[in-house]
Amino acid sequence: MHRERQYLERLREAAIPPASQDLTARLLQQTQVLAMAPCEPLRSPRRGAKIIALAAGGTAAAAGVLAAGAFALAGDPLPMAANASVGSFVQHSAHVPADGRELSAEQLAGLRTEGWVCPELESMGFHVLSARATTLDGVPAVEMKLSDGEHYAIVLEQHGGTSTTTGGVSIRSSAPWTAVFQSAGSTITYESDLPADRADDAVPVLQRLSALATAGITAGVAQEPPAAGSGPVEPFSERLQRGLDKIARLLTP
Repeated sequence: MHRERQYLERLREAAIPPASQDLTARLLQQTQVLAMAPCEPLRSPRRGAKIIALAAGGTAAAAGVLAAGAFALAGDPLPMAANASVGSFVQHSAHVPADGRELSAEQLAGLRTEGWVCPELESMGFHVLSARATTLDGVPAVEMKLSDGEHYAIVLEQHGGTSTTTGGVSIRSSAPWTAVFQSAGSTITYESDLPADRADDAVPVLQRLSALATAGITAGVAQEPPAAGSGPVEPFSERLQRGLDKIARLLTP
């Protein structure tokens, strides 16, 4: 008898290991089986009351396990807000290190989907000679060199600056012809050896493309949860609901 008590005491004091993925899967499978099983008819008031009590207890326990599993299952990283890391937009958004290396056409296309303009100015007869990701005064930038076979153009696009000017354009007519266009959070510098009456054709193109890119970023930010501290904070109820949705998708054939 004394040994049995010692054994029970050791069991009580032993650490409970965390549930494995296999156990979680079996619990979910058993929960689905119990939920789909038909209810037995009540044979007597006393037996019915007992069954109801057991069912209530089992339901509460299952609900607790389900809630814990849902909360744990929803613990995957949240999507990064579009403005969560503007200072490292090039590095993290398109996985392009800003160390001056060349950017491929696919990488440029990826940057465009995230709010960068990266203009090729094909309507002016230009094509891309080279493009590279870099930093200028600590600000991420993309530098593109274009050519039409006779003249050149250089477009330097910076993101993450402190400028609050929107739609402002400054032009220098002396050679090489230069225009600086500022929008919310970005600056585009355009330089070309084209004659002034042809070089300025790039300004409305850059303004239109930049406005479209800015509108895309604003729409994306509006749909993200507010950020606090170092990252977005998800309310408990939303995380629980997200986990339950995942479990429902796993259990649905």
